[in-house]
Amino acid sequence: MPNVEIQKVKDGQRAVLPFFQEFEKRFNEIQNRAFELFENGGRRFGSDMDNWLKAEREVFGSPAAELADKGDAYELQMALPGFDPKEVEVTATPDELIVHATSSQEKKSEKKDVLWSEFTSSDLYRRIPAPTPLNTEGATATLEKGVLRITAPKAAEAKPKAVAIKAA
Repeated sequence: MPNVEIQKVKDGQRAVLPFFQEFEKRFNEIQNRAFELFENGGRRFGSDMDNWLKAEREVFGSPAAELADKGDAYELQMALPGFDPKEVEVTATPDELIVHATSSQEKKSEKKDVLWSEFTSSDLYRRIPAPTPLNTEGATATLEKGVLRITAPKAAEAKPKAVAIKAA
């Protein structure tokens, strides 16, 4: 089973990673596109969530995914047909899993019988918030037959510290 490398991020390291700067840029694109949809819709209120979700799908793409609770870990499955493991980046933080897949399979046909083609480069992002904190060190990912599988162990629950109380 082909493995996918996972970038494992601990608390406090997020801001220094170039990936998050790119993510912020994309977030701004979503915001601008959602506002365009609002304006094009006659500036009617009440469709803000629909506009946002449509803009997000347009900017990031939205592959089918499923998150399952396996007791001591979460398992994420995501459809990534046509991608090779080397084209997939997975980032695990204590709060979320982020998938970035990019492919440059642009194909320009010189054949006279080809009227149009949808073979093009793909660039998608998907952010999956974790229901509870993750142990990023134990996260693993594989890509097989177009399905990305990420297993991320749950972080050990912090036990409250015992407080000594002196009797008066």
